Amino acid sequence: MNIVILDRGSLGEDTPFDGLEALGDVTSYFSSTQAEAIERVKYAEVIIINKVKITEEVIAAAPRLRLVCVFATGFDNIDISAARERGIGVCNVPGYSTPSVAQFTVATVLSLYSHLSEYNEFVRSGEYTRAGVPNRLIPVYHEIAGKTWGIVGYGNIGSAVARIADAMGARVIVNKRTRTEDYTWVDIDTLCREADIITIHCPLNDESRELINEDRIAMMKKDVVIVNAARGAVLCEEDVADAVKKGSIGAFGADVYSVEPFGEGHPFDSIKGLPNVLLTPHAAWGSYEARVRCINTICSNIKAFFDGKIQNRVDI
Repeated sequence: MNIVILDRGSLGEDTPFDGLEALGDVTSYFSSTQAEAIERVKYAEVIIINKVKITEEVIAAAPRLRLVCVFATGFDNIDISAARERGIGVCNVPGYSTPSVAQFTVATVLSLYSHLSEYNEFVRSGEYTRAGVPNRLIPVYHEIAGKTWGIVGYGNIGSAVARIADAMGARVIVNKRTRTEDYTWVDIDTLCREADIITIHCPLNDESRELINEDRIAMMKKDVVIVNAARGAVLCEEDVADAVKKGSIGAFGADVYSVEPFGEGHPFDSIKGLPNVLLTPHAAWGSYEARVRCINTICSNIKAFFDGKIQNRVDI
């Protein structure tokens, strides 16, 4: 079996690929442009990708292709219709990153809510030593217990974050398509008005695109903390950047962006150095344990496919 990994560089240098190598001949590339992908899949029977786009042109260039595996849960970078027309299977990996993303989300909230970067800089700069005072309590920080934590999107990750927020003593409110009995369900506008903390975990679709925009930011509390762990375009990134600059929100954190990596012209480039902003490089999904779970499931998906079984298929 000829297995081609088109963007191994995005999967982490320490991700173990022994299980894949036991299944066939593995050729991996650190990254691939669309033109390179077309050339590199020529003899592939299985393609594994993370962010590389598998277009109709890529599929047409791989006459031996049987299966595309995405090293992720989302698969919007794969032309499912083109794969289906050719009888090519497509598999994703659901749920593998839930503990990792939940942990990273809460860590981001805690850092912003407690002003950890400012306090750390106060010590690191030597100002604490020079001050001669044992305590520093500026900027003021508040307890999460008793605050309202709004969860936008209540799938595996959103529900995991909700449980952690609940354990910390927060009042949890949830916005999702269907009502939930676990915590108080509210519409998105009510959530924006009531929440002290908002974390975003919904999928990107026509309904959720730019869900958080200038109008909804205007509804929010002036000291609200917003953290996006979903997709970049769930926010109107320009509106969020403007709100940060104007002091219309208390703090902002994100691990995902509409363009990754974002460049100098991106709205967040102008706010990335501010003390109340915490931007991370799409790392929340990628704890070592999550990546091991993911690659093990990909191996299982490949075995199941060639054994004639249906497992994690998103093309049918």
